[in-house]
Amino acid sequence: MKVVIKVSGKILHPEEEVFPQVVARLLAQGIRLVIVHGGGPQLTQYLEELGRTVQFVEGLRVTTPQDMDVVEMVLSGLLNKMVVGMLVKNGVPACGISGRDGSLVEAEPCVVERAGKRIDLGRVGEVKRVKAQLIETLWEGGFVPVVSPVSGDGAGGALNVNADWVAAKIAQALGADKFVFFSDVPGVLRNPEDRNSLIDHLSLSEVERLLEEGVVSGGMIPKLKMLEEVIRGGVKEVFIGEGTEMIHLPQFVAGGSMRGTRIVPEEDNR
Repeated sequence: MKVVIKVSGKILHPEEEVFPQVVARLLAQGIRLVIVHGGGPQLTQYLEELGRTVQFVEGLRVTTPQDMDVVEMVLSGLLNKMVVGMLVKNGVPACGISGRDGSLVEAEPCVVERAGKRIDLGRVGEVKRVKAQLIETLWEGGFVPVVSPVSGDGAGGALNVNADWVAAKIAQALGADKFVFFSDVPGVLRNPEDRNSLIDHLSLSEVERLLEEGVVSGGMIPKLKMLEEVIRGGVKEVFIGEGTEMIHLPQFVAGGSMRGTRIVPEEDNR
């Protein structure tokens, strides 16, 4: 079984114990794992400490060439190796890479338009293609790939790409059986202000209806559109849950349940 796990930077910290233990259990079950991590809060902290202006346009971080150096240092250096260290400490043969390594993720500049005007986001990219050979090679060697979302521009340079999209496109390229998101939200909510309004199961048609009716809002809109795309692209199941649910992941992978939102193709709706 192939499982791609995307872990938000909001729940990553050096003292975390559950996550590496869960990964070790999954590996012992023979699961082929890929871990993709974010790091937005940590990146903002370092940029502000350097006196840089932090600006977002439609949820995307404006990234100057100078900021890109910091992005790569924080995401592909500090955070990537922190996650690798956590896993190795728990007996997991983790290998830290970025989207740039082995041309894993090739991106192109992201274009945003407002009122007919093009907005320059700097070194911000969107995924163009994924070449999964490096992941397959690491798997064959017994390693767990830990992926930073910094991606290549096809000309030797780096682009800052949203970690959700990098994880989603890797899951799609691998034909993953399960694609799991862990962050600080419990899943898809009917009311963003009410954490008890969780929708625990969605089919593709139900996702479309939520988007059309405007039930979801904010950052969940692009996330659901992305998940809709990857399921149509061959990913068999998607799950969105809170980091505290991570402890239940081995049971979930084995066919059990955990609190969050499960999204499946229409024909698998149950």
